[in-house]
Amino acid sequence: MIKKPKTIENKQQSKSHILFDKIVSGQNIYNAIYSMESYVFEKGLLDSHIPVKSIEGEILANNDLELYYALGDKFNHVLISKVIKVCQQRLDKLLNSKDDLFEISVYFKLKGLEDDKKTLKFRPLHTARLTDMICMVSILMCLMFDDTEKGRKLSDLSKLIPHNFYGNIPSTDVQYLFKRWQTQYKDYTQSIIDHCRAYQNTHRFLTEVSLDIKNFFPSVSPQFLYDYILEKLSATYRQEDFDILKIAVAKLLYFKISRENIDPWLSSYYVDASGVKAIDDDYYMNCGVPQGLPQSYFFGNLCMIEVKKLLMKEEVFKGDAYFYVDDSVIYVQSEMNTDDFEKKINILNESLVEFCKKSKNGENAPSDVLDKKFVEFHDKLPYIIQFHEEGKSSFCHIDDADNYLDGFQTLSRETSKTASLYENLEDIDDEISYKKLSVVKELVEKEIAKLKEKEDKDNLKNKEASRLKMLKRFKRFFLYRVRMLKLKTGEESLEKLSETFEDDFLKPKDLVEWFDKNEEEIFQSEYRLIIQKSSSNSGSKLEKQIEDFEKNTVKKDVKIAQVAESDYLYFKKDVANSVLMKGYVTDDYASLKLWVKQNYCEFEGVPQKKQFEKFASFLSKGFEEILKTGFQAKGYTIFVANNSSDYQRRILNAFYSASIGVLCADFYPFVKSNSRKMNYTELRILIRLRNKMFDLKKFKAFIKNLEDHDISNQMGIDMALLSVVGTFVHFVRNPEWIDGLILTHRITKGLWYNGSKFLNSYTLHNEEHAVTLINQAVHIVRTIDYFAIKPVDYYILFLACYLHDISMVIHPDMYELGSTNGDSMNFVSAQMLKMREAVEKFFEADDKDMKNARMKETGTFLVKVFEGVYDYFENKVRRQHPKDSADFIIAKSDSLLRYLEPALLSFVSDVAASHGSDVMDVYGLKSHAKNDTISKKYLMILIRLADLFDVANDRVNYHLLRQNLSFLSKDSKFHWISHLVTDKLELDADYLHDKDAELCKKPITETLIVTLQLNVKNLTASKRIKRCSNCQSHLGKGYIDVDIMGDSEYECSTNSNECTLLCWWMMKKHEWLIPELKALNDYLFSVNNSLIRTAIKLRIKYDDAMKLDADLLDSVSEYLQEKDCDV
Repeated sequence: MIKKPKTIENKQQSKSHILFDKIVSGQNIYNAIYSMESYVFEKGLLDSHIPVKSIEGEILANNDLELYYALGDKFNHVLISKVIKVCQQRLDKLLNSKDDLFEISVYFKLKGLEDDKKTLKFRPLHTARLTDMICMVSILMCLMFDDTEKGRKLSDLSKLIPHNFYGNIPSTDVQYLFKRWQTQYKDYTQSIIDHCRAYQNTHRFLTEVSLDIKNFFPSVSPQFLYDYILEKLSATYRQEDFDILKIAVAKLLYFKISRENIDPWLSSYYVDASGVKAIDDDYYMNCGVPQGLPQSYFFGNLCMIEVKKLLMKEEVFKGDAYFYVDDSVIYVQSEMNTDDFEKKINILNESLVEFCKKSKNGENAPSDVLDKKFVEFHDKLPYIIQFHEEGKSSFCHIDDADNYLDGFQTLSRETSKTASLYENLEDIDDEISYKKLSVVKELVEKEIAKLKEKEDKDNLKNKEASRLKMLKRFKRFFLYRVRMLKLKTGEESLEKLSETFEDDFLKPKDLVEWFDKNEEEIFQSEYRLIIQKSSSNSGSKLEKQIEDFEKNTVKKDVKIAQVAESDYLYFKKDVANSVLMKGYVTDDYASLKLWVKQNYCEFEGVPQKKQFEKFASFLSKGFEEILKTGFQAKGYTIFVANNSSDYQRRILNAFYSASIGVLCADFYPFVKSNSRKMNYTELRILIRLRNKMFDLKKFKAFIKNLEDHDISNQMGIDMALLSVVGTFVHFVRNPEWIDGLILTHRITKGLWYNGSKFLNSYTLHNEEHAVTLINQAVHIVRTIDYFAIKPVDYYILFLACYLHDISMVIHPDMYELGSTNGDSMNFVSAQMLKMREAVEKFFEADDKDMKNARMKETGTFLVKVFEGVYDYFENKVRRQHPKDSADFIIAKSDSLLRYLEPALLSFVSDVAASHGSDVMDVYGLKSHAKNDTISKKYLMILIRLADLFDVANDRVNYHLLRQNLSFLSKDSKFHWISHLVTDKLELDADYLHDKDAELCKKPITETLIVTLQLNVKNLTASKRIKRCSNCQSHLGKGYIDVDIMGDSEYECSTNSNECTLLCWWMMKKHEWLIPELKALNDYLFSVNNSLIRTAIKLRIKYDDAMKLDADLLDSVSEYLQEKDCDV
């Protein structure tokens, strides 16, 4: 035993205790507290009864759950300092005693049924007191990382984890103990998909093998891990620290569990409970690696390194392998049949038996640092790692890999598209998701019914069994998502959702049905959501129902009926804590706001011009002092302060938000506490300080180069920009790109400030038009989910939305009339001929012209000349503005737009130009679309659709139209009036499942509905010369449906004498939209997934809310007749 140092806080550094000092240091423990949310995997299992006390006996929190929420404020150093002392005292005692172990608890979670369909299976999940878990991580981080002044690096032990391991990989981001599992699992599955497809093409590997280990965590010997870790680190530590290392590792592997906890569950917890007896008649010990504790998954990976070596032997499954902890997929070069597979599994399992036996005789014995009774307890447990021989372990020829999906390959995309239900920016997106998932669920249920019928007749093949298993999983997923969307969209009330939950989960016919329709995570997620949304009384009622359900379920298994009253049933504990969680709220900024108020209140109310100077001064002095001495001079924060960008961001955000009078938070609808209008400097700084991709070095450079006194940065922010910055952050993410979008908004607004310098009769194509396009484009992507685009794509698209009409604001070069190009020569020649006739007539003397008619006629003629010149340039600008805008973007790349990356500007230019391109030039463009670095074709389609969809009356003003009506050209009159009568245009989608259609015949029809909401009604019949093409109209009650037809030669069959004025009017106004929708329809049909057939419909809804002036209607009628005659 190591001699205990006299003190912890004030002792001199000793060579013999470097590791000890590191483990118990305040900095190390604070690092563990800072990353706490990333390793407390089961928040619902935290203690909710026993107070947490300081070393002086002061109550710090009423229970662990309350402490967990309180420690969410990482700047609450009044509390944190006391928790660190508690942990230091605990670690000091733990590391200086052979008999002292962490005490843990085990909760038993319903997992499934054994093959007899009667015996329940449970998943044991472990937890501990929160301060103990912080202590565990304080030890664990010394094994996983090398923390130095230069930052966090992986330790030699962590570097052992192979590149093809994906689960629970150590993270060098100090905010996380492990890399986020969502990202890692996505990478794992994507790697498998990509390599599977590659090997299907090349046949480099001929067999896909999927393997799973039986009860992995309880099968891993703590003694093996103890010996393995010490062996690998034997050369890393000097002898004095190696002795501490032995103790530290042992204390992460061996734990005490109370008799009260284990006695009722003895046979369920231990693989073989025969001979297992409580130590000192007081407590038991853990079985294997305790799943649920912070270190369990890291240790699981260490074990899998050795298992992988056995797997990769020539006689077993040598090949290209991918691992997610104990799950693995391996591509093997040779073909394989069932006998081969079973033989290889047997060889593998036999080698694992030998491996596990040898691991009991390692060089490093835990009895050196632990009481022998602990080691002897584990010696009696049969630790044998074995792979499933069938079921969860399987193989198939590479060409058959994923074939069991047959038509459902795209369901994985649907699950990922809807996995984050609460990210949608508009309610309508949720409604579309709800409708789509509902019909997909119907399709899945139909296929399950077919396969179940075969299963009941024992006529189910292996491939079909895999298919049935997959479909059941998808059904559970879609069922859950549909319910959540019902609640969010208002399709179903919380009361109804609760009733449905009760019927489906708490009143099953039998357990087979319950496990068939439910996964433990979905059951848990659903009751947590209901509790969160319900009142406290309703939540408590549901808690009792779930507790009774779990109890009654356990009673049905007569072998373990005695545990029905146990306090260690998982759902009983989790649901009780879920109700308690309703009462806990964490304000991450509470302590920071108090710190600013106490130390920097004089900065509030400072004139705006001085605020930037004060902030820049704080950044270079006050903040630098924090990095040197720690926040509030707490030395234990120095490492986090220097290595966590999020920690740095929060401090700066709190300081700056308070100084400019904005509520300190991380959200983007900024709440002002004063009447000052926010300017561009403030917005640009705030956006960076609230972005999770914050980088201090780049931020300092940004502040250094920010010209706050520039009048452009002092401009006030408009509501249009404030409404869209959240969209920028959500989709573009990159702080530099977001800043580029803000500056582009400012430039667009400035250029359009007084309208077009020439086209004063045009509707505005300013920054508000751009913001509308951005929102439309996002909504289109969410509705037509084939368009899967990346952050860089969104950046280019949003820039193009701002700049695609930019040339329209610039006055054309009137002297171009003197050029020799064909158009100007023809125009000038025609005007000169007219002018010669007018001049000759003017100089013909007429004594009878007493009223100066010739002067009046000449004045009228000159007005016509002016109108002719104006119309010439208007049409030229209108016609050429897409190309001119694209040229402007490139031309200004080193001046006005120099802040944008030149490499991306060429893409912005191309996308901007595309809104004026011929429809087939865009839809016929060859590309790899979503697989391209830049999805240019998608972006071209999106900006065209968004531009065509911006037709509402918020772009025009009735009184301005009336004032200038007589001076507008016929084209401008028509477009202004058309905008005036259009309240909005919406894109929606409906889904219909053809129950008789086979999977390969696209059984789901997706109808994209473009709805024009008009405020006028005029259904008078109008005679036409030419019928509309590519569409077919149907008159309904309050609407006209226009189906987009696939045949390019198709003409509307509505009698030309019966065509309504309203339909004719809208078809003319949207004459570019119809061919666009047709091209989109054809494109989606050719590229969309095998389940969905896309159809597109334009719906013109009308009412009589606006009494359109008679002369305005006359102008529209005359325009339509004139254009019809031009055909």
